[in-house]
Amino acid sequence: MNKETNNREEESTGDAFTASERRRVFWLVLVLIPLSWASIKIVLPALPALGNLFHSTAGVKLSVSLYLIFFACSQPVWGGIVQKTSCRQALFYSLFVTMTGTLIAMSSFNLPSYLIGRILEGVGMGAASPIGRTLFTDVFGRKELARRMGVISGCAAIMPAVAPITGGYLMTYIDWRAIFAFFLLLCVAYFYFAFRWLPETRIRSGDEGVVTTRKLIGTYISILRNTHYWGYIIPYAALTGGLLGYYSAMPFWYHSQLGIAEDTFAYFAIPTVGMYLIGLIVAGFLIKKIDLEEILFLGILLAFCTAVFSTLLAILNVSGVASIVVVLSLYGFSAGLVSPNANAGVLTKFKKVAAPTAALVAVVLFGTAALTSIVTMNVHISDTLWPVAAYIGTLSLIGLAASYFWVWRPYRGKDFAKG
Repeated sequence: MNKETNNREEESTGDAFTASERRRVFWLVLVLIPLSWASIKIVLPALPALGNLFHSTAGVKLSVSLYLIFFACSQPVWGGIVQKTSCRQALFYSLFVTMTGTLIAMSSFNLPSYLIGRILEGVGMGAASPIGRTLFTDVFGRKELARRMGVISGCAAIMPAVAPITGGYLMTYIDWRAIFAFFLLLCVAYFYFAFRWLPETRIRSGDEGVVTTRKLIGTYISILRNTHYWGYIIPYAALTGGLLGYYSAMPFWYHSQLGIAEDTFAYFAIPTVGMYLIGLIVAGFLIKKIDLEEILFLGILLAFCTAVFSTLLAILNVSGVASIVVVLSLYGFSAGLVSPNANAGVLTKFKKVAAPTAALVAVVLFGTAALTSIVTMNVHISDTLWPVAAYIGTLSLIGLAASYFWVWRPYRGKDFAKG
């Protein structure tokens, strides 16, 4: 009976929109999600120069953490706005906030105005994930949704390499304001095409009831009190959030400490991004043979093994660019294994409240990224690998403990009960 119901829901979702509307939604979301990731990373090559310009390297580092914090914390708010209005309206509100912040950051001549601009950018771009996921859920059936989300994840995964490389060239051949001008042009172009092409997608059933702030808050609290949520999300945040912390630190590690040019150091992210993509592909093959809980636990175990390997390198006094890239690339592979399975596990567990759950997933992920960025941007790696080993060792242990006690043991307990 459930299967028949699911099939009817999938057919009704598909029949509600024309092929042209579904295609337009797909392409708009395909651009929106990578655009939000680009807003985080495209400015990284300019950070050392901005530290000199504003006479505060610490203040510029703070801008990265503030961006990520407001990016994360704005997502439940945008999720509520989407529920109460529509994806189309919420998208235009968010783009207006983003473009305002970009203008302020681009025209700033002191640190406070730059921080305000970056905070507004983070708030505006925080809408991308809840809007994109809701658009896909509204327009596509379950099977098509899974296929389309795979494409989106792959495109988003390459942005930590592509965005800093683009920003590095703009910084080298023009100046740091050109980075924000380029991003502003992208936002304006996106606003134009979204205004012309994005259909209204919110379809509400008569028994859905009025979405109130009190109901949303109650839903958020009930999710956060469930250990299954944390069992899936902590490993995901530890690995992917750990990678985001590494990407944030790249200009300070490779340029400030190791003297690598601004338009060159971003290329060192390519192996890590490539291994992350390989991890996603391997996870796709494994899910056909074993349960996602097993893949999740395997991924976090491999991350812990990477931490042990990096510790051995540190004991042997191995350091330098090559060792950092190798270790973080192995960590990226583990993150690629964990990411889709952690997301699938938590969204399946809370499928009746998938939208609030998705918002909370992003809050924890980017909140973790903000914290890890504070750590990574203030460590010295020029002559030792110990900080890197301690960093990924701490994160992998936290993820392993959460996965073991809140996912693996309940999962194995069910298996033993069946046996």
